[in-house]
Amino acid sequence: MNDQQANSNPVDDLWLQKKLGKKQKPDREVERPGLMINSLMDAFTIILCFLMKSFGADPVQIRESDELTLPRTSEDTNGLEDAIVIAISTKAIMVQDNKVADLRDGAVDESFKRDGMDGLLINPLLDALKERVQHLKMLAARTNNPFEGMALVVAHKDTSFRLITEVLYTAGQAEFVKFKFVAAEGAKYNLE
Repeated sequence: MNDQQANSNPVDDLWLQKKLGKKQKPDREVERPGLMINSLMDAFTIILCFLMKSFGADPVQIRESDELTLPRTSEDTNGLEDAIVIAISTKAIMVQDNKVADLRDGAVDESFKRDGMDGLLINPLLDALKERVQHLKMLAARTNNPFEGMALVVAHKDTSFRLITEVLYTAGQAEFVKFKFVAAEGAKYNLE
């Protein structure tokens, strides 16, 4: 008598007899099925993928302050896409909450620009954005997704058009081709 027969119980024996039926000879030894965890692992993998995808459901969190007050809009802003955040406050330009250039009177110091005061390219912003692009391209290659070049521009409501143009031009030089602007809800305009 082997170990399997010694450890058998009547319920297992009855199940085995029904499974074998009359086609199987009783003297032939049949291997008892063990615990099958393949289906359980598949279920855990699916749950894990779902949780990882939904963990970043709201990737952009923007905090208003005295230095960064958003303009108001009457448009509905449904879910913001995952993008590099370029913030322009009254005192600095930031990329992903890291300060890259100081502002003085709503303008970038000419020493930070490639062509002086009339130039559009902001060197420290370009360097920070190129670093983020390299990181995003590496992630895109690993996940077999294309690099979309999306930038989310968050600017103080009193930011000059010239400064926004400089930021957009610099981001374009760093391979960003799509831009979204962030505004807070609640504008009321009298168009009469």
